[in-house]
Amino acid sequence: MVDIHKTVENIYSENQENLEIFECKDEFSDTQSFCDHYGYKIEDSCNAILIKSKKPEEFYALFCVLGVDRLDVNHKGKIVLNSKKLSFASREEAELLTEQTYGGISPLGLPENIKIYVDKNVMNREKVFIGGGNRVSKFFLSPETLVKLTNASIEDLT
Repeated sequence: MVDIHKTVENIYSENQENLEIFECKDEFSDTQSFCDHYGYKIEDSCNAILIKSKKPEEFYALFCVLGVDRLDVNHKGKIVLNSKKLSFASREEAELLTEQTYGGISPLGLPENIKIYVDKNVMNREKVFIGGGNRVSKFFLSPETLVKLTNASIEDLT
C-alpha cells in the first residue's frame, strides 16, 4: 500500500480518477535518481520549488518547472511575484510551511497563502509527475489537472 501524505489525502481521495499514485523508495525520490531507476523521462518531471520573497514584503510562492528546465528566479521570478529580492526557501522553512517532506514537496495540499505558478513548458507535456508530499510517493497527472487542483497561474518561468 502506498503511503499517502496527510496533506494530500483529501485531494487524492476526491480526484483518484485524475491522479495516478506511484510508490518509490526514498533513495530514488530525487528527480534524476527516480527517472534513472524507474525508467521515466526527466522531461515529464515537474519539480516544485519554494521561493521566498524578501522585498518589498515577505511571502512564499511555489514554482513548478520541468526537470529539464532551469527556473529563472532572478528575472522572471521577480517579475511574476512583483518582488525586488527572492531566495530559495531553506529546507526548514519549506518543511514548516508546507508540512511536507523536503525532497518530496508537492504542489498539492499546500496552505492557501502559498500561491502556485506553473511554467508554460509544463503545459506541453501529456502527463507529468510531481512529489507526493513525502519521499516515497509520486503523483502522475495531466498538466491541466495540476493547474486545476492547485488553482495555479501559468507563467513563463524559464
